[in-house]
Amino acid sequence: MLVKDRGKSIRIRKLEVMHRRVIKLHPKYLTMEDELSGRLAGHFGEQSNDYFLKPFRDFSVMHDLRLTAHESYFQIDTLLLSPRYLLNLEVKYITGTLVFDHLNQVIRVKDDGSEEAFRNPIFQVKRQQSHLIEWMIKNRIPPIPVRSLVVMSNPRTIIKAPPSNKDFLHYITHSPYLQEKIKMIDKMYTDEKLTIKEVTKLSKLLVRHHCPENPDLLKRYGIEEKDIIKGVYCTECFYLPVVRQYGKWHCSRCNFQSEDLHLATLEDFALLFGPTITNKQFCDFLQVPSRHVAKRILRTLDLSYTGTYKNRKYLLPYLL
Repeated sequence: MLVKDRGKSIRIRKLEVMHRRVIKLHPKYLTMEDELSGRLAGHFGEQSNDYFLKPFRDFSVMHDLRLTAHESYFQIDTLLLSPRYLLNLEVKYITGTLVFDHLNQVIRVKDDGSEEAFRNPIFQVKRQQSHLIEWMIKNRIPPIPVRSLVVMSNPRTIIKAPPSNKDFLHYITHSPYLQEKIKMIDKMYTDEKLTIKEVTKLSKLLVRHHCPENPDLLKRYGIEEKDIIKGVYCTECFYLPVVRQYGKWHCSRCNFQSEDLHLATLEDFALLFGPTITNKQFCDFLQVPSRHVAKRILRTLDLSYTGTYKNRKYLLPYLL
């Protein structure tokens, strides 16, 4: 049963907005573009892995959990909950070859033959497991076994390790073999440690404690307001800016028309600058020349607001 679905993270959504709106000549544009490309590949790898979990309907399935541990955070790609054990899955989408040596170092050999040091995913998943156990103890969850796996979602990823590396056999698998791996783990844990009611309670507690990451990427990449392209964009062809004519937004590139194109642009604003907007900011960011038109559009959205007429701020949190 799916308890918490997987969606694009706020970080990815912010990067997508920045990729669309930051001027191409910005010195950090290509670095930002590389980060977006890598994170999208990881996201789609996680989504493709979800297909192999469909047969396991007895589990409660949770995606993208971010919880606190020791005044910091740890993240879990996918958590499967059952009355007998919990299974933590760390999903990796990696191109090339991963080489685990006898010292537990990991080298990634890229398709072009170049090499780079790679963080050991086994150590990573072990830390996640340890943090999760500590979190459950802190929240008074009855003891239950926790297992972890690193799942390679790219079927073309080649993994090499010496026979002496027992951790490799215990923790690493490819997506197509995940079902068999879970069936093997199932046979190891036959005693129920939690009731169905307790599993449901734990699922709700995890959702309640989930704290999504919301980084300040404008600050990280040194992007100022002057670096951002303003205006309403077309959701069909992504051209911007579109123009407003007779109560509709019109795209001059693909001729798409809509009364509601400003909604996607308001989401861009919320992701870049935060969950409140003034009439003046609306006019500036959406390039609406009339404050009266802006006020009329804002009224149709029926947004909550704070402040009086002169310093009114409209709330956009639903966009995030």
